[in-house]
Amino acid sequence: MIEAGGLDAPADLPNAALQRYVMRVGADFFIDTATAFASVFDGNLLTALIFISIAQGSVQHMNRPAHLSAEAVDGVFPDDLRRPVSVLGLSQFLGLPYETTRRHVARLIKLGYCRKVGGKGVIIPGEVMRSPEVNKLVAANFRNMGRLVKGLRQGAEALLEDGHACRPASARGA
Repeated sequence: MIEAGGLDAPADLPNAALQRYVMRVGADFFIDTATAFASVFDGNLLTALIFISIAQGSVQHMNRPAHLSAEAVDGVFPDDLRRPVSVLGLSQFLGLPYETTRRHVARLIKLGYCRKVGGKGVIIPGEVMRSPEVNKLVAANFRNMGRLVKGLRQGAEALLEDGHACRPASARGA
């Protein structure tokens, strides 16, 4: 049994073809998105991951449940609604050493991508979320997501053509 992210994957995949196809399409999405984000930070994927984690972590309280929020002007929440994210919290969440996380956060601050909020932590300011670099990431992510959705639709249609490909083998009498 493989455990990842708190989810168990059954050893016998009743829908192995569909699950592997979805994994490939999802991996393509992840690689395309990770590459786009890393390009903003001189190819450093870890800095990009920390940037994303700060951006998401500071507004997660307003994104539960996931919906479009009237408070987010053009999809960006005002800075005064953001909750600072601590470096310790980031390191624990990402499973990274504190010092590694601190160095990447310091780099983000030096580059102007995030800022300290008192002694409470850091945020990605709204002006950064609206910057040309982040707008390019938003556009790239939108295109990548479109390819992901298209790929998932195509895979589901192909696997459903025989009318039973997505049912467990036991339900097909195999």
